Amino acid sequence: MSDPLLEVSDLQKHYYERDSLLDTVLRRDPTAVQAVDGVSFEVREGETLGLVGESGCGKSTTGETVLRLREPTGGTVTFDGEDVADLSGDDLTAFRKRAGIVFQDPYGSLDPRMTAGEIVREPLDVHGVGTPDDREERVRDLLERVGLSADQFDRYPHEFSGGQQQRVGIARALALEPDFLVLDEPVSALDVSVQAQILNLLDDLQEEFGLTYLLIAHDLSVVRHVCDRVAVMYLGELVETGPVADIFERPQHPYTRALLESVPRPETAEADREITTLSGDVPSPRDPPSGCRFRTRCPAVIPPDDLDIDQSAFRAITDIRDHLDSGDLDADDVAAADEWRERVPDDVPPAAADALDDAFASLADNDEAAARERLRERFETVCERENPRLGDGEREAACHLVD
Repeated sequence: MSDPLLEVSDLQKHYYERDSLLDTVLRRDPTAVQAVDGVSFEVREGETLGLVGESGCGKSTTGETVLRLREPTGGTVTFDGEDVADLSGDDLTAFRKRAGIVFQDPYGSLDPRMTAGEIVREPLDVHGVGTPDDREERVRDLLERVGLSADQFDRYPHEFSGGQQQRVGIARALALEPDFLVLDEPVSALDVSVQAQILNLLDDLQEEFGLTYLLIAHDLSVVRHVCDRVAVMYLGELVETGPVADIFERPQHPYTRALLESVPRPETAEADREITTLSGDVPSPRDPPSGCRFRTRCPAVIPPDDLDIDQSAFRAITDIRDHLDSGDLDADDVAAADEWRERVPDDVPPAAADALDDAFASLADNDEAAARERLRERFETVCERENPRLGDGEREAACHLVD
């Protein structure tokens, strides 16, 4: 087992709204958008770590913050034993040479006014590597190494296909002979037939140059075939990590299981399988749920110890509480209140039925606070009181069910 090349500990990246001078004068408190909130992982030399999750969960922000393309709000990023946040001057320049990125949108990441040769040569020019002749020779070698022709040196990005544009981006990332690359969904914008070619190219380059990858992706089939380990991300936090085989064959976290369940399967025997989709919407990172951030959509929320209730019924009650807390369910909308009450099965335990009756009676009396409090005292769970965290082991899941 190789040593970690990259170590990320409790990384945070928050964006702040209402944080201008005018807001300060008007005494308006800034609002934090918690894009990344306490992420920890490591990437060992020569391996590929896959960072997966739904769109908007903070994967790309994590990758960019690791490279200091964005300044972190908190936490540490250690690269080859050095704290990246402390680097400046020549030390930061040296880090930029050793760590690079391949962007998601191949065309959008290339300057349309520069030729392919100029794009790949630009890092060499910026860092003053070699003579002009040496740089041109290296650029032509790189273009051929990524599957292009040296004769395409003078072509502009719009003259290439999507796959060829991504090859130019990969050649640019390799120009300074880096040790570590962040691959930010490098094939998601490409045709399926081209995706395999680019993934095979990245695999070959990793073996040839001894590269270490952080692969950001939402396509789990890609992750399964090219990664050594996987880290699953939800709403700015990691919820499960482990070797690829363990994650795909024995997922522990309900969110990981839901992601894997959503992957299309080619077997005809699976054609009629029933897919259980996640309920509700992804919460806003401006106001994430208390406790476990996945609890508002989790199909396996832990009920109180003294309440023996079916999971589907408890899920319906949890949805009522969430809508009441968010203001979507109020005393003025009697029809909506009746509709939500009807979603709860009639055969719930008496303790649950009594609490629901009390809450909806309070709601009918325009006392929303009393309704919320009655439901909270009867149905509050460990999932909303405590936020489970990943441990330090090789195989971890941030879930109270696993604990």
